[in-house]
Amino acid sequence: MKLTDYNRIQLFAFFLTASLLYIAGCKGNEGKKLQDTIDSISVAHVSDSRIGICNLIISTSADRKIIISGETTDPSVRDDLFNTLDKEGIKFIDSILFLPDTISNKLFQGLVTLSVTNLRKEPDHASELVSQARLGTPVTILKSEGAWLLIQTPDKYIAWTEGSSVTKMTTTEIKAWNRSERVIYLENTGWIFASRGNEGVISDVVAGSILQNAGESGGFVKVALPDGRTGYLPSGSLMDFTNWKYAQSVNTDDICIRAASMLGIPYLWGGTSTKGADCSGYVQTVYFLNGYILQRDASLQALHGESIDLSDNFKNLLPGDLLFFGPTRNGKPRVTHVGIYKGSMEYIHSSGMVNINSLDSSKANFSGPRLKLLLMAKRIVGASTGEGIVAVKDHPLY
Repeated sequence: MKLTDYNRIQLFAFFLTASLLYIAGCKGNEGKKLQDTIDSISVAHVSDSRIGICNLIISTSADRKIIISGETTDPSVRDDLFNTLDKEGIKFIDSILFLPDTISNKLFQGLVTLSVTNLRKEPDHASELVSQARLGTPVTILKSEGAWLLIQTPDKYIAWTEGSSVTKMTTTEIKAWNRSERVIYLENTGWIFASRGNEGVISDVVAGSILQNAGESGGFVKVALPDGRTGYLPSGSLMDFTNWKYAQSVNTDDICIRAASMLGIPYLWGGTSTKGADCSGYVQTVYFLNGYILQRDASLQALHGESIDLSDNFKNLLPGDLLFFGPTRNGKPRVTHVGIYKGSMEYIHSSGMVNINSLDSSKANFSGPRLKLLLMAKRIVGASTGEGIVAVKDHPLY
């Protein structure tokens, strides 16, 4: 197996952790018990590594003092840790790094500069594509490794991307961008041209891209990308971003219209755009274009929204509801797929491509294997916003 630099770092960290635990273990299992306490606190605050980081380990200094080091994205971990260990009379040296490190790095925010940037599990081109982010998406830069950045997107998803695909900014610069006159692109795909005569391509563009409005004339808008490039888009393909985000009130009709507008778009594992999307990326894109940010993966999306009773032959379902599919193992459901209910016993989902299947066994587009895996349904339209369902207008990054 070929080890990347990132793999080597992980392997080194594993053996280092094991060694430090051995050193810290004075009298029996004291070191292990302390690490178990730290781990339980970490999991209580950050239960899913896809949307949070909390890797803390113990070691001992030369003079036998306990050191707790590592990194986390949740500042409340420290308070809980301090209180717990203080009650147990355990003294330690705090060497915890909070991400992003806003003290040593003022450029910890940024904007995506490509139409779609790929987000990977590890900082390596050969690593799994786990998600994507569209042009103009605001991100938090947690840390860097070589030419790669570990970023967190507005849905809290954490992944690696190439540094060249993000324009780094200070807090002042990102606030200036957010105060500027911005527009959002609403067609599925298009091109940003160097002139109003559609000459000279600057970039491609996908639905949901956010750019600055640098002036409008002759049916075109001059747009500025986060990295300073400028070009032209047809006025009819854009909407003022502020007007758009406050005008959005998610409803069943708009969800189904946008869902149908992406029919035939190819399935892409990790994809979240109108050029290609996996099942949850498709659902997330549809809802974003209606003004709402859902979490990235199907198993995360299934945790939010109003639960719908499916026992009455699906009569309780409404268009826009999310259907979740997957196997049940040891009595526990494992969500692996999601689709959008469109009414009349049909649902739209990305499987091979964005297409329509039916829950009705008498229909030609009925999928028996998929029906057998149907686990649950959740309603987003009308559900309380908050964790997992956030209106774009309420999100601090926008």
